[in-house]
Amino acid sequence: MRKLFILFMFAIVILSTVVLSANTAYSEISATLLSQTPDPVEPGQVVKVKFKIENDGVQTAKDVIVKLLPNSPFSIYNDVDEKNIGKLKASSTGADAAVVEFRIKVDEQAVEGETELELMVQIGEAAISYTNDDFMIDIQTHDAVLDITSITYEPEQIAPGENAEIYVQVKNLADSLLKDVKFKLDLSDPMLPLAPYQSSSERRISQLKSNYQSSLSFNIIADPEATPGLFKVPLNITYNDEKGNSYSVDDVLAITVGEKPKIKAYVKKSTVHKTKEEGTITLEIANSGSSDIKYLEMYVLDSEDYELISTTDYYYLGDVDSDDTESEEIDVYVNKKVKTLHLPLMLKYYDANNKPYQQQFDLEMPLYSSSELKRFGLVESGNGWTYIIIILLGIGGYVYYRRYKKKKDNK
Repeated sequence: MRKLFILFMFAIVILSTVVLSANTAYSEISATLLSQTPDPVEPGQVVKVKFKIENDGVQTAKDVIVKLLPNSPFSIYNDVDEKNIGKLKASSTGADAAVVEFRIKVDEQAVEGETELELMVQIGEAAISYTNDDFMIDIQTHDAVLDITSITYEPEQIAPGENAEIYVQVKNLADSLLKDVKFKLDLSDPMLPLAPYQSSSERRISQLKSNYQSSLSFNIIADPEATPGLFKVPLNITYNDEKGNSYSVDDVLAITVGEKPKIKAYVKKSTVHKTKEEGTITLEIANSGSSDIKYLEMYVLDSEDYELISTTDYYYLGDVDSDDTESEEIDVYVNKKVKTLHLPLMLKYYDANNKPYQQQFDLEMPLYSSSELKRFGLVESGNGWTYIIIILLGIGGYVYYRRYKKKKDNK
């Protein structure tokens, strides 16, 4: 059965050859791809393709039909896929050859590279097919795109004198391989308070496949005397595609220099020393860090330990420079049975780079008994002689009263 099938297929091939010879009548037909416009063509674009149809033999007996077989990623665009160019005269070659043009569209998702376009030339019942990589259309994106997908900083802002790591992740959006990808941080500007730390300012990726991602990192350090702020660092990226075309991209990294504010709140002085007493407490806010703070607001929070006598629980202290303080006074009445006064505060402020912060403090202040206050010298002790005189006067008055009453009774 298998041998019979092979003989049958062989007979078909022989018959097709005979039919082709009979129809061409010794015509020698050939097709050549003259041009594609544009060249290369981008995915999603329309391309014009021109074919030259030549006859190096006698005139054809029948009309010549040129058929385009637009397999994916190609499709006919505002055109037909079959064109009749009539009978080809004998020896119609070179400038005398027939030229056929087709308009085709390249799919948006087409892969970059040389892609086959299939063609068929038909004369009567006979046909010549060009389906073995005879005609190749060059598909290529206009630019080989390397995209920066993310940039992260650890920490998010660099304190003066400290170092940080910058992580850059890139992705190859082109359809082809990218090679020799180089990244360079430009830290040459003397106004930039940044420098590479224990590494160079250049990084390299030898190659990056299509739709693949890769990451790299830079380690930098901030000058100890750097002023807080946002600094723009130029980043230059160069790379090559598979065809040797070179590309250069300039970008900017935004690097924040600044230290997290160091704020301390405490009781500076107080006229309140014991329970069931009212007085004034002076609160002080100190900026002990190297970064200035702005728009400082203070809220005195509720507590079971005291009653706020002041007209407000909100105070605006404004800007507090590095190594500086601001203070505010509040009036309170301390409730009974309080041994340690708890004074809760909430502070809201911004750092030098306008980043908001919020902190809560629970300030503690010990309270004392009357005897402890006397022992510590916080209240004046009474004069001992005063008590003696009072006692003596009392005794003298009592003796006088007894004598006076006795005389009265004797009368």
